[in-house]
Amino acid sequence: MTIQHGILIRPPVEAYSLLLNVTEGCRWNKCKFCGVYRNQPYWVRPLELVFKEIDFYAMQYGREFIDRVFMAGGSALSAPTDHLEKVIKKIAETFPNTLKPEGRISSYAKNHDILRKTPDELRRLKEAGLKIVYMGLESGSDKILKMMRKGTNVYGQIKASKKLMESGIKLSLYIILGLGGVPLSEEHALKTAEALNKINPDKFRFRTLNILPISDLWAERDTFQICPPWMIIQEELTILENLEDHVTSEVYNDHMSNYVGIEGKLPEDKEDMIKYLKILLKDPRTKKLKHKGLLSM
Repeated sequence: MTIQHGILIRPPVEAYSLLLNVTEGCRWNKCKFCGVYRNQPYWVRPLELVFKEIDFYAMQYGREFIDRVFMAGGSALSAPTDHLEKVIKKIAETFPNTLKPEGRISSYAKNHDILRKTPDELRRLKEAGLKIVYMGLESGSDKILKMMRKGTNVYGQIKASKKLMESGIKLSLYIILGLGGVPLSEEHALKTAEALNKINPDKFRFRTLNILPISDLWAERDTFQICPPWMIIQEELTILENLEDHVTSEVYNDHMSNYVGIEGKLPEDKEDMIKYLKILLKDPRTKKLKHKGLLSM
């Protein structure tokens, strides 16, 4: 069997998961900072094709050796619920270790796709075996979300987040440090902390903005004031400092774009993380750090 895909990306934490395209492309496909799927049409892959691929992987790797499956595409949750439910059940039946505590079936999602589904539909996906969803909050600032053409506002992000978690599906949010550039750096940090206080996600992950050649932001690379590394670290510090004690999220810096590698569980590790970032910012070498300027995801 020859398997052909378009572009396939996944969260860093899913590096060792089986990657299964349920959709291809991105239904929204307009975010200024991204552009990954600009030249790839969006479509939902037929069940017959997805099922054949699952059977192929079972034959190749063995049913007992797969315990993590990431349903790939810009947002697998954009597929119809009946379609997704059948795919998830097929994954769970073929690879039963995905349903064990250490296993998982996961996906990207955009808030539009979560909001389109009813609470009952989301519970059906949870009961079928969907354990965790990764969603880009990106920023808690409506001004920045509009500037970056995210296609939503903070209210929608909060509503979708709560709706998903109420179904029993875990939520991991992405925050892009530096997304507002130098002029909106403080607003980005304060408003993002405000949104996290309202959501209290299971997990949130930091990554740092890089202006990629495939993105529409690339055309503004000479005028967009990209935050230097010390300002990126300051944003993360400001976010953590402004989180309230009821926030119980896990915190990760698991992307190659980041300048720190701190991880922890809130609220118990909050002060240690804040202390570390403050020490880093006081180090004169931090002010001299150059922006990584990565040209790929």
